[in-house]
Amino acid sequence: MTTILTDNVLDLWATPVLTRRVPADPGYTSRLRDLILSRQGDPGGTMIGVVDGDKTRSDLLRWNAPEIEPLRDWILDAAETMNAHTRSGVDSTGRQVPMVAEAWGVVYREYGFHHMHSHHDSAWSGVLYVDTGNLTAGSGTIEFLDPRPAATPHAHQVLAPVPPEPGLMLMFPSWLKHWVTPYIGDSVRVCVAFNIGFAR
Repeated sequence: MTTILTDNVLDLWATPVLTRRVPADPGYTSRLRDLILSRQGDPGGTMIGVVDGDKTRSDLLRWNAPEIEPLRDWILDAAETMNAHTRSGVDSTGRQVPMVAEAWGVVYREYGFHHMHSHHDSAWSGVLYVDTGNLTAGSGTIEFLDPRPAATPHAHQVLAPVPPEPGLMLMFPSWLKHWVTPYIGDSVRVCVAFNIGFAR
């Protein structure tokens, strides 16, 4: 008698990255771009990690402007999608744990880029591209680093690039290392970066 064993392939430690086009009206990204540029010089912004660029303060989701409410909803909705995909975001009784989010605008000038980094003290991080400034193809992209250190010397592709487009949102685990390649274009490149965590 022959025993037939059924294969069971486990997809261990997969890294989810969400790409989503937000359902914005045609003029939304232009208005959000103008709003971010108007707050670019506010005190309290940081230059950490950025070369030839600026960050606003991280209170963007509390700004009093009509463009902010839909942005907040899109970010939290994407986080709920990621929670569902990874079966996270619930307590021991199965109830949803409230989420908290922070966001900031980032403005890159020509040849601006962001050093390799990850985000601490949050579950999910992401970016919404607002204006890509007619960038040169292949520039100003976000690139994710393979999170498996032991596999990196043998991997065919260590970096996974995602080209930016206005209205495109990305979300990924906050521990996933990434950087932004130098931007080449005829204007500024504007995006919103954000973190989502669980209320304690």
